[in-house]
Amino acid sequence: MRTCVRMGPRPWNPASELKAALERGDLDFAITLAEELRIERGRPIDLATAARFLPLVARDRPHDFDEWGLRWLGRWIGEAPDATLDRAAEVAAALADLPPEPRAWERLREWVGLPA
Repeated sequence: MRTCVRMGPRPWNPASELKAALERGDLDFAITLAEELRIERGRPIDLATAARFLPLVARDRPHDFDEWGLRWLGRWIGEAPDATLDRAAEVAAALADLPPEPRAWERLREWVGLPA
């Protein structure tokens, strides 16, 4: 006997869609989804997710990178329990290196404990 399972569209989940957009490198769609999540939840996206925008902005919108990097750095300083002046200087240096040197993203991820 065969069992028929109807497969319909999956439910809309902006958080999952945001993760997929970031993995694909689709910056514009990721920005739209992040704004939708912010409105839906009534708070900004989490710091780790916000960090995943940085390499994409460095690649696709280098003229906007300073603004994005400074805003993220300010959030990290305010939200990270282990933030110190020395660590903030290291993180700021990695951010400054990110546009010309994509490998700086790996250093930044390690220093601030972001998932791969």
